[in-house]
Amino acid sequence: MQHFFIGVDGGATKCTVAIEDESGALLGEVSSGAANIRNSIEQSWDSIYSCINKILTPLSLSLADGYFHAGMGLAGCEVQSAYEAFLQSNHAFKTLKVVSDAHTACLGAHNGQDGAIIIVGTGVVGFQLQQGQATRVSGWGFPLDDEGSGAWLGLQALKMTVRMVDQRLPHSSLTEAVLAHFEGNPHHIVYYAHTANSTAYATFAPFVIEHAKQGDALAVQLIQQAAHAIDEVAFALFRAEKSSTTPLAYALVGGITTFIEPYLHQSLRARLHPCKLSPAKGAIQLIKNHVRGI
Repeated sequence: MQHFFIGVDGGATKCTVAIEDESGALLGEVSSGAANIRNSIEQSWDSIYSCINKILTPLSLSLADGYFHAGMGLAGCEVQSAYEAFLQSNHAFKTLKVVSDAHTACLGAHNGQDGAIIIVGTGVVGFQLQQGQATRVSGWGFPLDDEGSGAWLGLQALKMTVRMVDQRLPHSSLTEAVLAHFEGNPHHIVYYAHTANSTAYATFAPFVIEHAKQGDALAVQLIQQAAHAIDEVAFALFRAEKSSTTPLAYALVGGITTFIEPYLHQSLRARLHPCKLSPAKGAIQLIKNHVRGI
């Protein structure tokens, strides 16, 4: 039977899966719902299998038609109980290797070479691979950490809105838009906040980005604060580098990086390079190396 290699990039907002055959030919790369094992192991598996089926079904293939080896980079791996529970789940793969989404994103961004990445999406995490050793900065999970992330921006937008309502802050186009989303009723915001997780809060990050583009002072201030938090992650990674004469290349990964990048410190911006491969293809590299004993 033929061998196939599955790469999974599972985040708090979406899951992306790529599949290659043993010759290295890409069968497809598609996305589905969230796959953050800290939030829901069941939803994570549903999203993963949904993506796999989207690729295999049009090719008249199933997981029974070969040896499928899966490498997964998943958000939420920092929670040991969630990580262990996920690994104990029944699955259909010949081989399974699970690491953090930051690890596989770094492998993809630098095509397996030494380098560093900062993911700025629903959450924030910095990750560095150098001389076979990994260093992680941030990524402790929302709301404990993840300052500068989409979830953090969304939370700040809601916090600023309730402050505006009782005149602790002046009105702004950002807070007016958020309040209008909740039909002008701040009690709806309070109710929302009681049940919202990081993914839910991140849905308000586009409000901040859009109003920052329009010049709203509060929105710009929040983007600047987010950039400063990401700079702090970068500076910690800089300090962890093993060589002061050969600086590592950096890449930004995640849905809001385009909007944050202009506000980042010049010392970080000077090191930035485009990602060479997607995080899902980085996960394929992970499982290929694992199967081959590299």
